[in-house]
Amino acid sequence: MNKVLSIILISLFSLTVISSCSISDDLVEDSSDDTTTTTDTTAPVIAEVTFVTTPTNDSTPNYTFSSTEAGTITYGGSCSSGTTSATSGNNTITLVSLSEGTYSNCTITVTDSTGNLSNTLTLTSFIVDSTAATLAEVTAVTTSTNNTTPDFTFSSSEAGTITYGGSCSSSTTSVIAGSNTITLNSLSDGTYSNCTITVIDNASNSVTLNIRSFVIDTTPPTVSSISQTDNSTDVSVSTTVEVTFSEAMSTSTITTNTENTTCSGSFQLSSDNFTTCIKMSAAPSASNSDKTFTATPSDNLSRGTNYKLRITTSAKDTYGYSLASDYTTTNGFTTMEAGTITGGVLSEYSDSALSGVSVSFAKSGTTVDNTTTDSSGDFSQTLILGTYTLTYSKSGYLDETQSATLATDNQTLVVSTLKMLSVNCTSGTISGKITDAVSGENLSGVSISARRGLNFTSGTVIGTDTTANSTGAYSMSSMNRGWYTAQTSKSGYIDSTFHVYSCGNVSSQDSSISTTLASGAMRIVLSWPTGSTATDIDSHLQIPDNDSNAFHIYYGTNTSGTDDYYQYGASDNVTLDRDERTAPGTETITITTVKSGTYSYSVHDYTNSAETSIRKLGRSRASVTIYYNALSNNPTVYNVQKGGGNLWTVFTFTTSGGLTEVGTMSYQTTPASIY
Repeated sequence: MNKVLSIILISLFSLTVISSCSISDDLVEDSSDDTTTTTDTTAPVIAEVTFVTTPTNDSTPNYTFSSTEAGTITYGGSCSSGTTSATSGNNTITLVSLSEGTYSNCTITVTDSTGNLSNTLTLTSFIVDSTAATLAEVTAVTTSTNNTTPDFTFSSSEAGTITYGGSCSSSTTSVIAGSNTITLNSLSDGTYSNCTITVIDNASNSVTLNIRSFVIDTTPPTVSSISQTDNSTDVSVSTTVEVTFSEAMSTSTITTNTENTTCSGSFQLSSDNFTTCIKMSAAPSASNSDKTFTATPSDNLSRGTNYKLRITTSAKDTYGYSLASDYTTTNGFTTMEAGTITGGVLSEYSDSALSGVSVSFAKSGTTVDNTTTDSSGDFSQTLILGTYTLTYSKSGYLDETQSATLATDNQTLVVSTLKMLSVNCTSGTISGKITDAVSGENLSGVSISARRGLNFTSGTVIGTDTTANSTGAYSMSSMNRGWYTAQTSKSGYIDSTFHVYSCGNVSSQDSSISTTLASGAMRIVLSWPTGSTATDIDSHLQIPDNDSNAFHIYYGTNTSGTDDYYQYGASDNVTLDRDERTAPGTETITITTVKSGTYSYSVHDYTNSAETSIRKLGRSRASVTIYYNALSNNPTVYNVQKGGGNLWTVFTFTTSGGLTEVGTMSYQTTPASIY
C-alpha cells in the first residue's frame, strides 16, 4: 500500500516540474506578456459594534457588526435576518421577529467572494421581553383622610421606574418586584380621582395603575343653618327642629334622646340650658344628601317658652371628622304665646244666631286664618298673640270689621257680639246721649269721634260731635251704613268707647262715662245697648267685709237703712250707683278703696231669672268696663260670654293678683243666692 502511494506522489511531482518548466519557457519566449494571477486566501474578520440592548421589548432588534471584507452572511443559533450580504465596514442587520426569551447562541459568519470564511461572531447574549409588569392595589388611600401626605401601597411583578399622572406625585421613582409603598407629595383639600402611577420595566414595557378616588379633608364640619332660626319667635308648639351641616354627615353619629329627658346624643333641644332635654319621637331623619337632619319632639312644646339647640362634637362627617366644638344657639327660639278669640254673630232681622258667616283674621294686613260661625252663630279661633282685624262677611249682609288684641298666653278673648246689618241699610244719622256713669246726669261738652268698625281707636275719623246743654245729646248725620266705634273725651273723665251703627237714622245709642278716680278706687260699669236682647240685667259684686267675710252687693242689699250700699268707714264704702232696667242700660258699682281679699263680679239676667234654657244674656251685647288706675290696661273691658245661661260670672280680683277673667255662663233663678 505504501509503495502505491509513493508512486502516485512521485508522478504528481514530476508533472509539476514539467509544468513549471513549460511556463518558464513561455515567459522567456514572450517577454511582452506581463499578466500575473494571485489567489485570495485571507478570510474576512468580523467584530461586534453595537450589541442588542438587553433586555429589549423589540422583537426585531438591530445589531451592528463590522467586516473587513464584503461577503455573504450566514446566521446561526436562534437568530436570523433578511439581510444576507455584508459590506466592508459597519453592517446593521435587523433580526427576524423574535419571541420572548434569552438569546445567547446567536452567531454570524461572513464568507468572502473567494470562499474564505470569517471568524464566527457570537452575538452578546440578550433578552427579548415585551410583557409589562403586573400592578395591583394592596392598600388604598383612606377616604376621607386628613393626612395631606397619605401612603399608597401596590404590588409589581417586576422592578422598574415610576412616573406619576393626574393630581398626584411622589418622590419615590423606582419600584421593586413585590410590595411597594409610596408617600404622596402634600395635597390640598379636595377629591382626587385622576391619580395614576405608571411602572416602566427594564425592557421599557409600561403599565398604568389608577389610584382609587380619595378625599383629603382637613376641615371639620360646621353647622350651616338651623330651623327654627336663632331669635325667632311665635314658633308653633308642634314645630320640628332642623340642622344643616356644611357637608355630608355620618348618619349614625346624628343621634338624639328618644327615651327620656336626659341630654344625650349629638342633637339636643332644651328649655333649661341643657339641664334636661326634649324627648324626641325618633332619631333625626336625613335629607339633602345627608347634610340636613330633622328631629320631631315626641309631644308639643310648651307655649311661650324659649328653646336652645345644641349639636355636640360627637356629630361626625362621613370621613369621621367631628365638629371642632359644640354648636349651641345663642338665644334660641321662642314658641308662640297663643290665645283664643271667640265671639258671636246675630242677624239684624230678629237677633237670632247667624250661621255661615265667614270670619277672617288679619295680622299686620295679612290674613292668617279664617273660620265660619256655627249653627249657634258662634266662632272660635286659636291664634298667636298680637292685634288682629276680624272681617265678617255673609251674602245679604254688610261686611264688618272688628279689632281684637290677644295680649297674654292662653288668653280667651271674647270680642263684641256683632249684629250684622242688611245690605238694604242706608246711610243715616247716629244719635244718642252721654251720661255720668254714677249719677246718670246728662253731660255736655263731651267730644265724640267715630271710626268705622268695632273697637278701633285709631285711624280715620268719619264723624264727630260734641254734646251740648243739659240733654247730653250728640248727633252725627250722613253716616254711611255700618258699625262704628265712638270714642269720648271730656276733662275730668276717663276716655271711653262704645259702639254705634247707621242703618237709616238710629237714635238712643247712649253711653255713660266715668269720672277720673282717686288712687285705690275702682269702678265697674255694666252697659247694654239699644236693641239688646236683654231688658233688665243686674250687677252682683261679692266683697270682703270688715270681718274678712264675704258680702254681696246688688240691688237687694240693704245696709244701715240704705239699699245697695256697704260702708267700711267714713267715706269708705262700696255702692251700687246706678241700676237701670231697660235697654240701653247702665249699672255702676264704685269701690272707694279696694281692700285686701277677693272680689267677684257677676251679671244676672233678672228678666229671665226663672229660665233654665235661654241664650238672651249671651246675645245681649252687654259689656263690663273696669276702671282701676293700678291696672296697666286701664280700663279693662269684658264682653258677655256666648252660650246659654242667665248668669255671667265675669271676673275675680285681688290686690296681689289683679283681675282674672272667669267668663262662665250658668243658670241661677234666685238673685240673692248668686253669692
